[in-house]
Amino acid sequence: MRDLSLMTWKEIKEVNKNNSVVFIVMAPIEEHGLCLPLATDLIEGETWSRGAMKKLEDNHQLECFYLPAFPIAAASVNEFYGSIHFSMKTTFEVAYEILESLRFMGFKHIIVIASHADPDHQIAVTKAVRKINRKHGICAISPMGSIFMGTGVEPPEELKLQEKEHGDDFHAGWIETSCLLDVDEKLVRKGYKDLPDSNITDREMISKKKQLRAMGKYGHMGMPRFASKETGAMLNQNCIESIYEAVINFYHRENYKKYDDYFLYKILPLHLGFIKAFGKVRRIKEGE
Repeated sequence: MRDLSLMTWKEIKEVNKNNSVVFIVMAPIEEHGLCLPLATDLIEGETWSRGAMKKLEDNHQLECFYLPAFPIAAASVNEFYGSIHFSMKTTFEVAYEILESLRFMGFKHIIVIASHADPDHQIAVTKAVRKINRKHGICAISPMGSIFMGTGVEPPEELKLQEKEHGDDFHAGWIETSCLLDVDEKLVRKGYKDLPDSNITDREMISKKKQLRAMGKYGHMGMPRFASKETGAMLNQNCIESIYEAVINFYHRENYKKYDDYFLYKILPLHLGFIKAFGKVRRIKEGE
């Protein structure tokens, strides 16, 4: 796997685009409670991308490339201190222009790893992918929206049991804390097991007010105390395997549509963020 940004233009021009896959990570700099860093989603996206690229190169005669992660993402809840969010429109435009630049270089298999589950972000990136595919032929896919919603490789029974027992874990809870414990335990602040549970249902997640209420003074929505390095290894591996499967299917243009179909995209009210009056990012000055 090679970093495109460290190559010369001539080296990139000489790459065989037919058997090349390019990965792009797009995720926010965003608060993740008291125990996780602002770059949590970026770290996860890079971890999953590297794992998938390794499997692709080990098992297929594919050459994988990537760009430095882009810390650009939209979020429905953007008031919390420490977050740097962008509007859906800006996120869409940046994603599209990255994709178009890569397509003009000749790349035919571009994978956007939007490692931030917020529908605002997933819809903005999906819209960019759909536009590039309409305009320049099928050349890109953004599988994370579908993977976050349950499409992909079936997780191990132990992980399914934990998800059943401790569901409604949406942000900086046991899921993300476990993922980062597996990546690097030093990234997770001590005391995560002492943080209180923050309970919110998937139905309540529709309301920004209820999300902010659940985040309270801590910033998480879920149960960090149930996190473990072992659980993180299962979560990360399952994500890597799901991305790997999505990319192989997309590369062969066979059975990839399930990864390309983010069903929340069909809910028109979720597109309101593209309208200027509704899509403003609310930033609060310190002390307000």
